[in-house]
Amino acid sequence: MLDALGELAIANPVFTHGQLPHLVNYIEPLLSSPIVSDAAFCAMLRLARCTAPPLCNWATEIAAAIHVMSVEDFEAVLDLMPVLIMEEDSKKRPPSGLFEKIVTGLTAACRMGPLPADSFTFVFPIMERILLSSKKTSLHDDVLQILSMHMDPILPLPRPRMLSVLYHVLSTIPAYHPSVGPMLNELCLGLKRDDLAQALIGVYAKEVHVRLACLTAIKCVPSHSVQRDLQVSTSLWIAVHDPEKAVAELAEELWDRFGFDVCADYSGIFDALSHKNHNVRAAAAEALTAALDENPDKIQDTLSTLFSLYIQDLGPGVEFGDTNWLGRQGIALALHSVADVLGSKDLPVVMTFLISRALADPNLDVRGRMINAGILIIDKHGKENVPLLFPIFESYLNKRASNEETYDLVREGVVIFTGALAKHLSKDDPKVHSVVEKLLDVLNTPSEAVQRAVSDCLSPLMVSKQEEAQSLVSRLLDRMMKCEKYGERRGAAFGLAGVVKGFRITSLKKYGIAATLQQGLEDRASAKSREGALLGFECLCEKLGRLFEPYVIKMLPLLLVSFSDQVLAVREAAECAARAMMSQLTGHGVKLVLPSLLKGLEDKAWRTKQSSVQLLGAMAYCAPQQLSQCLPKIVPKLTEVLTDTHPKVQAAGQTALQQVGSVIKNPEINALVPILLSALTDPNDHTKHSLDILLQTTFINSIDAPSLALLVPIVHRGLRERGVDTKKKAAQIVGNMSSLVTEPMDMIPYIGLLLPEVKKVLVDPIPEVRGVAARALGSLIVGMGEQIFPDLVPWLLETLKSDNSNVERSGAAQGLSEVLAALGKDYFDQILPDIIRNCSHQKASVRDGHLTLFRYLPRSMGAIFQNHLQAVLPAILDGKIVELRCLMICSYDIDSLITTLGRPC
Repeated sequence: MLDALGELAIANPVFTHGQLPHLVNYIEPLLSSPIVSDAAFCAMLRLARCTAPPLCNWATEIAAAIHVMSVEDFEAVLDLMPVLIMEEDSKKRPPSGLFEKIVTGLTAACRMGPLPADSFTFVFPIMERILLSSKKTSLHDDVLQILSMHMDPILPLPRPRMLSVLYHVLSTIPAYHPSVGPMLNELCLGLKRDDLAQALIGVYAKEVHVRLACLTAIKCVPSHSVQRDLQVSTSLWIAVHDPEKAVAELAEELWDRFGFDVCADYSGIFDALSHKNHNVRAAAAEALTAALDENPDKIQDTLSTLFSLYIQDLGPGVEFGDTNWLGRQGIALALHSVADVLGSKDLPVVMTFLISRALADPNLDVRGRMINAGILIIDKHGKENVPLLFPIFESYLNKRASNEETYDLVREGVVIFTGALAKHLSKDDPKVHSVVEKLLDVLNTPSEAVQRAVSDCLSPLMVSKQEEAQSLVSRLLDRMMKCEKYGERRGAAFGLAGVVKGFRITSLKKYGIAATLQQGLEDRASAKSREGALLGFECLCEKLGRLFEPYVIKMLPLLLVSFSDQVLAVREAAECAARAMMSQLTGHGVKLVLPSLLKGLEDKAWRTKQSSVQLLGAMAYCAPQQLSQCLPKIVPKLTEVLTDTHPKVQAAGQTALQQVGSVIKNPEINALVPILLSALTDPNDHTKHSLDILLQTTFINSIDAPSLALLVPIVHRGLRERGVDTKKKAAQIVGNMSSLVTEPMDMIPYIGLLLPEVKKVLVDPIPEVRGVAARALGSLIVGMGEQIFPDLVPWLLETLKSDNSNVERSGAAQGLSEVLAALGKDYFDQILPDIIRNCSHQKASVRDGHLTLFRYLPRSMGAIFQNHLQAVLPAILDGKIVELRCLMICSYDIDSLITTLGRPC
């Protein structure tokens, strides 16, 4: 049969060409056969020779590549291509050489236009394999260019596979978004009804920009190509409940446009609950809840299905490798989400499932999420169902354990459920006291999720423990400072935080908690006391938030000392406490803390310096608003520390900058953090390279405050370099930054640092450098508004009149032209009379500066300037003869503008 296909290709290549997409599907699986692989390769080679010329000249390489991909073993095909391989280095034998030759052939074949659809479909798997690389290759640009030529909505192309591989490219190389986005849109224009479900796989991507690109492309699908398909409606319904607001809004727009209704078949949603990406699992959980809200009669069947799926995912042999925990986590997310739509009749079956199955889950994350789901269900429905739920919990707690390990796991969860339910009891109910004791006992569990949950349960129960408050606090403090096991001390710290929240902030002083913590931090004889005090400090910061801030300021000196403690456990506890403290600081708190830390950098003792640096690094965990306030002051100081004489201070500075880099949310900058840190560490050798990389990066996400904190010192250094190329690149980045920041106001702290340097670049002797600086000024005005730069236009006008040199006047003229273009027509109309008047000024330098301005205004202002030609031309012609050079250039530029606009002079 293979020989017959080969002979057919030789005898009738035109007919065979039309059948290539179908024939390759029959032959490709046989390429990996140990029996007929040789015959299959010969048949594939003959098919490749039927592709459109000149692509058929690369038939040997194409057939070999398809063989490589089918067997995934390059060595297996060496004997089939002796001549081709001999031309290469026989020792290296790089597979990429083969693909490079094919891409060269494809590029040559596409010079005169796109390939016929059948030839393109035949070779597409090779391009697909290149683009499915986990990182960018040297072939990506050429392959994407070839793909972009094959988007015709009429042609029969492998659109679902093309869409899928383009989603992958966007996922791995975000910089391709500007070129790949339009390609996705074009592909969707020719999408068939049966292909829409596959086209929507992009909504399951991990990256937000891929999901947005997918939905944007689906908007291009013709209405007649949309059918009421279960898979399509399920994917879109899940996207409607995406955690990212922009994705959800776009999906909802498509849902309404296509007129879909919520389907009663949730099988697709159940499948999505076990998807590899967390965002999909979270969206599926919300989508299931929304569907049940519209179809409440399906709740019981849905719960039964969820419980069955859980048991199926748990399965036998889980102890040898738990591969299905993601599915169980998805079920936990679903139970957490459906808490809103459950009724009283559903509570016993859900709680019984949690107690009998889920609370003993072998995966810590799943177990924690199941506990959280149970707590939320109790919070929503516990008040009305205390008599229904309490017996269920008491029944389990009173029974004997058949398996101690499993019983302990479940008991922890049931005690937490009981604590969550107990807040709905009367404060005089004797059950509350027994519940509190059980919760305190569970605090010894070495699980942070369990300890946090217990802490949350304790707070509302403290209304019943007012009389025993002192003894309760003393027990927890004693356990926190003296217990042998770390897990028990940390549990006591969580418990103390929950108790203090229940007794209110005044309890810190009333029961001597703050004083005891201070004594513990000062106890040089006991590392456990110091560590315990820091654990309590951390949990109180986290639990009480800004209410604890006055105590933070008071204990800051002791926290600084703890960073240089001789015991590693104490130093680690200090770092955790610092992160918790910084995450809760208000703007006022930052103002109080920052000066003392910066002052510590000036201390002669290296340990004090090191501690201050470490605490400054922890400020990276401040809330976003506080972060943008403090980072402009912190990062420059940290970069100075990198040259300190003591190696440990230098190391602390490096770690602190890495902490700043770790909280960057912009994915493009996040990928460049090592490069940026190298530029901050060694600016002489790495500044230019960092600027090059930044300019080569395509940003599709906005830049946040931590990104700016790392970028600005490098850009500032670049602006001050002597090299023309470096200055030009740095000025270009300054202009780009203002349009990319999340909040334009985040740039304000850096304007005082950057603007003076941009002004210096604006009067550089090299015209090209001046041009980049001028455009940067215009971009800053557009991005941030004129109110941020009240002195910029006056400075430019003053420099325009400078006696120093015509270079300065030329730079000011170019900068002013860009700034006026940014400020708009009304501002230009207002200032133009003064400019015209100064063209006839008695002072030569003033005339020269203002006449030079008219060299640049036509280009920067465009059509707006055209409306003023009648007023401007006489002013130029009235200039003195000594300005002949400027006059000729100005006239030439204006004539060019008039010609472009089609108006006679």
